[in-house]
Amino acid sequence: MIGFVLLLLGWLDLSPVPFLAHIIGTTEPALKLLISILLGYPLGVIYNAKIKEHKPLRHIYFALMGVDLAIYNFGWSFIHNAIPALVIYLTTLLFGPGKWNAIITFVFNMTYLLIGYVMTESEDYDITWTMPHCVLTLKLIALSFDIWDGQKLKQGKELSSNNKITALERAPTLLELFGFVYFPACFLVGPIFSFKRYLDFVSDKYPLDRESKSLKKHAVQRLVQGLAYLIAFQVGVSIFNIKYMMSDDFWETSIFYRHFYCGLWAHFALYKYISCWLLTEASCIRFGLSYNGNEVTKDGMVAKWDGCNNIKLMLFEGATKFQHYIDSFNCNTNFFAAEYIYKRLKFLNNRHLSQFCTLLFLALWHGLRSGYYMTFFNEFIIIFMEKEVESIISKTTFYEKIWNSHLKYVMYVFLKTYTIVFMGWSLAPFDLKIFWKWWQVYYSLFFSGFFIFLPWPFLYKRLLKMAVKTYLKPKLDEKSKSS
Repeated sequence: MIGFVLLLLGWLDLSPVPFLAHIIGTTEPALKLLISILLGYPLGVIYNAKIKEHKPLRHIYFALMGVDLAIYNFGWSFIHNAIPALVIYLTTLLFGPGKWNAIITFVFNMTYLLIGYVMTESEDYDITWTMPHCVLTLKLIALSFDIWDGQKLKQGKELSSNNKITALERAPTLLELFGFVYFPACFLVGPIFSFKRYLDFVSDKYPLDRESKSLKKHAVQRLVQGLAYLIAFQVGVSIFNIKYMMSDDFWETSIFYRHFYCGLWAHFALYKYISCWLLTEASCIRFGLSYNGNEVTKDGMVAKWDGCNNIKLMLFEGATKFQHYIDSFNCNTNFFAAEYIYKRLKFLNNRHLSQFCTLLFLALWHGLRSGYYMTFFNEFIIIFMEKEVESIISKTTFYEKIWNSHLKYVMYVFLKTYTIVFMGWSLAPFDLKIFWKWWQVYYSLFFSGFFIFLPWPFLYKRLLKMAVKTYLKPKLDEKSKSS
């Protein structure tokens, strides 16, 4: 019970955490969170060495260690994370594993989370019980749908390939549920994972003993990457600071400098999340939860450990369009949004409306501050424009010639610059949260994003189509070539 010992030291004013936080230049809650994330790794070592051989203790170990970390970080507020788990257990018993259980779980968890935001949210970045609770909200909503999907399978109804993988034959027991909810490797900051994965893991369906060497190797790799990104974050935000962007000195620089500064700030700011996810993924691998089958490589058949991967580093760092960011960043949450929100809105019969509702849900899930909604609105209009521009341009011989010549390097630099700069534009409201703060930054950037992305549907789109028709040759389709 390491967390409880550290908490006790804090009560006795013997904890080194406040002093270390002052030395590092961070807050005490932030350092406690980092310590808790790092503790996931040795807890995984202990599990495989001592606990795994005792099957009855597995769920108990996960639940106790998770509660221990929760008490260390949030005190008695840890109870807020237990209440929704009890509620879904009871509603599943009362209403059965069907549609009404899924609806009640969705409404209850979102309502509980939003009330929590109202009670705890401030103008700053808060580390309260709502942090793990927002992760838990998605896990429990997904669980209710997976139980429902299991009933659909029993009734012979058709499911998507992904839904078949996560569908459950039965509802979890209370002990299984608490082990799932408080799983210590990723209880605090994610990533989320399905109950089916958890059940396969504790049921010894993953060959952890056979792949022990591979497990340890990949866990260490992710741990080192996580620590490297943590250092990069600390260095990056010490150079590119959001507070400087709020100052009068920022206005003294050129408009181009302000855009690039904001973009580079955002890139390093995202390293905070990436470092946490890499560290928690290392812990998930060390436990064995991340096993994801095998793949054939030049070295033969090897185990994959990306089952709890939440960041695709190469795609993120090499991103040349915003879709690359979506595909590479916070992957498990994006998977949840796609499978449990977007695809379940098929009855709307409108792809753009379903996408808008999904982004609205994600903004609401993050909180009630205006900055969250501005950020996801930015994502909507940017992705909308990107897809249509690419659809129009990619049909020309000009596009083909560029990417088949040395000009592709120039194009890469241009697109990379575009993604970094406007990631800054998109992310600033998310970080600042309060309207007057992010509006001040937007004012310093002369509202450039609005002028570039908002007029697309009724102005730029028409102009681009006219330019393509007049100056650029469309590619011949296969039928025309053969004739």
